[in-house]
Amino acid sequence: MQFEVVRNDISNITVDAMVLPSNSKLKEGSGTSKAIFQKAGRKELEKACKEALKKYGQIHVGDAIPTLAFNLDAKFIIHSVVPKWVDGEHREYENLSAAYLSALKLADVMSCESIAFPLLASGNNGFDLQVAFEIAKESVQSFESSNKLKKVIIVLYDARSMAIARDQGISIEEIIDDRYILAEDQRQKLPAQQVINDGKDFAAKFLEDGLQMAKKYLDDPENRKKMIEGGIFIAKLAIKTVKKMK
Repeated sequence: MQFEVVRNDISNITVDAMVLPSNSKLKEGSGTSKAIFQKAGRKELEKACKEALKKYGQIHVGDAIPTLAFNLDAKFIIHSVVPKWVDGEHREYENLSAAYLSALKLADVMSCESIAFPLLASGNNGFDLQVAFEIAKESVQSFESSNKLKKVIIVLYDARSMAIARDQGISIEEIIDDRYILAEDQRQKLPAQQVINDGKDFAAKFLEDGLQMAKKYLDDPENRKKMIEGGIFIAKLAIKTVKKMK
């Protein structure tokens, strides 16, 4: 599976599945969440989130829930429920890893070939950037696709995250720079979502089939248990690696 790190505005990325860092109510937040809601179409996405809550019931930290991507250049948004940093003693590490694993598994189940993540929980949720990056990297690299997922992109935005990734010798393609970040009112906008394959009817059926496969997967509580267990293992590995770096 191909793994890339880029510097870009994630709402401009072209992928099958785009990950939105979410809360358990699937409500719009700040930063990355706000950017994705705005470009997807706030009215349509808010309605889809309300419908998803009714469909799936209670959503926990570490879970991932799909909706359509509407005006984004993607097929699906995967709302990945991320933890807030408390003190490291409230399952923050494993829940963050589970949030990555849940989104990856969901994308694979829905026959997506590509997925893009922001650096989850590294903003207002308060995670140390180095820890957040290591958990992201270990989570992605540990995942084994069983269906069609072929490409995973970690999308960085700020200069500090870039520095941490480069310190590990990771090559990063920079699509944006600091001037882009400072000039939010002059952001470039990519064309609206392209209709796939042979017309709107076929595209709509493809997307609906994906959502149905996701529901079938999410209806089995054992699947969530597996993601949490995987998150515990990866979190321990990531924290051990960060401690060695320091």
